[in-house]
Amino acid sequence: MKIIFIRHGEPDYSLLEEAGYTGFGLDLAPLSAAGRRMATEAASNPLLEQAEILISSVTRALETASYLIRNRQLSLFVEPLLYEWQVYESGTKKFEQARKLFFENNGSLPAGSPVRYETAEQMKARFFRALSKYRDYETIALVAHRMLIRQFVANQQIDFCQFVECELEI
Repeated sequence: MKIIFIRHGEPDYSLLEEAGYTGFGLDLAPLSAAGRRMATEAASNPLLEQAEILISSVTRALETASYLIRNRQLSLFVEPLLYEWQVYESGTKKFEQARKLFFENNGSLPAGSPVRYETAEQMKARFFRALSKYRDYETIALVAHRMLIRQFVANQQIDFCQFVECELEI
């Protein structure tokens, strides 16, 4: 199956941070004004013409997806299992520590890790579980998060609203 990964537009966490949201609460962040402009521009990407459906999850990815389908006959499906990579500790400092450990350990969780997080294997498993019902499609577009995309497109910087093509056996 061909998957056109699209990273969501730039989010604005300010309102949520001011309200004290952490963890999954931050997934409620909308796009910033710049993120909305990015998504509007991304909607003209010719790769979208190849997609049969568009799949997304959580607020910033769904908002991005809404711009991408605005002038197209493309169905949008919400897949809750395509959420952002999870760190099971609160706070920016713990998140950055977990990200560093994740990459140092090639996506695994070392024994005795000072911070708990979702492993690459766990992320891939939920990705394949979520997409299993779309096996009959040849090409799908998927608005997702950088850490999830990086599990399939290694060692690449993935900017906001960037499109990355990938062939995967689902």
